[in-house]
Amino acid sequence: MNIKALTTLLYGLVGAISLLIGASALLAGTGLLPEVPSRAVTNAANGDPEALHIIQEFGAFLVFVGLMAFWFARHYEQSRFFHWALTAAFALIALAHWFDVRGAFHVGIGPLVNSFPFLIFLALGLLRLSSEAKARRET
Repeated sequence: MNIKALTTLLYGLVGAISLLIGASALLAGTGLLPEVPSRAVTNAANGDPEALHIIQEFGAFLVFVGLMAFWFARHYEQSRFFHWALTAAFALIALAHWFDVRGAFHVGIGPLVNSFPFLIFLALGLLRLSSEAKARRET
């Protein structure tokens, strides 16, 4: 299994999805985004301007993640810290969906879906560590 190719593919996919969702969130309500995605973002905020602002801030974070993912897809040899930092960020996002601001534990499809990026990055990071350790032992 080629871990480098798999990781690079994952970074490219995360980059594209993050830029698409992040830009959509940032452009919602500006008139620069087509009506359907703009309405989807506005509906997610339930028409609340403060909630829409928070969604736009998260969109800015996603644009940053997307750009960084593209950078490290091209610079794999420098990506180890990025990989684990993003794994931690995805873990925190998943945690926020398992336990919300009311302190209740939530079981359901939402928390599970939001855990997938963390689990994928964790698994690939562990495979990468194993692969790199094996390569060091062979040299």
